[in-house]
Amino acid sequence: MGDLSEDFDKKKSHSQRHAGRKAEKKEAKNKHVQELTPQQRNPKASAFQSAVKAQRKFARSQDIKSKKHHIPVVDRTPLEPPPVIVAVVGGPRVGKSTLMRCLIKNYTNQRFSEITGPITVVAGKKRRLTFIEVNNDINCMIDIAKVADIVLMLIDATFGIEMEIFEFLEICRAHGTPRVMGVLNHLDMLKDNKSLKKRKKSLKHRFQVELYPWCKAFLSFWSNS
Repeated sequence: MGDLSEDFDKKKSHSQRHAGRKAEKKEAKNKHVQELTPQQRNPKASAFQSAVKAQRKFARSQDIKSKKHHIPVVDRTPLEPPPVIVAVVGGPRVGKSTLMRCLIKNYTNQRFSEITGPITVVAGKKRRLTFIEVNNDINCMIDIAKVADIVLMLIDATFGIEMEIFEFLEICRAHGTPRVMGVLNHLDMLKDNKSLKKRKKSLKHRFQVELYPWCKAFLSFWSNS
């Protein structure tokens, strides 16, 4: 009898159903629903969900904008503008050095027997000019075409436009054409006025064809006499 009473006192533990109709009904009844935020439940209910959060966000954006407005800007413009680079281009023995000496004498009233590099002269209170003689070298032409502001293009009136002129014009076209002024030299070699006038007209027309059709004021005439 003692053994039987001990067996009745020990209650069998409940075993939960894992399959069957009852298990399915119980699972459907106690189904876990994930908690959603108000923005997830209805994102178009209002403009914002938290007034405090919206106020802080607006204040933060305004602080960033105001800081951008008060950034100190350093003025890095030079006190004096850079000099205007004037390139003197032409074929061999056409008078580039002579023209440069004449221009330098006009501004400084000084004579140079030999020019070995770029020369900068003061042309006004706030203007300087740097004259550079361009050698008949393709590398030198490419370097000058990138930085030149004005090009004085010397043309021998007795010979015409030489191959160096065509090469430099093509390089200028590739890098952006600067202001170009044609200078006809050795006009004193042509003694006949009729042939001189005809030569001027033909060279001026050819020069306009090489640059652009409406090139009018960039051609001037100069002689050694």
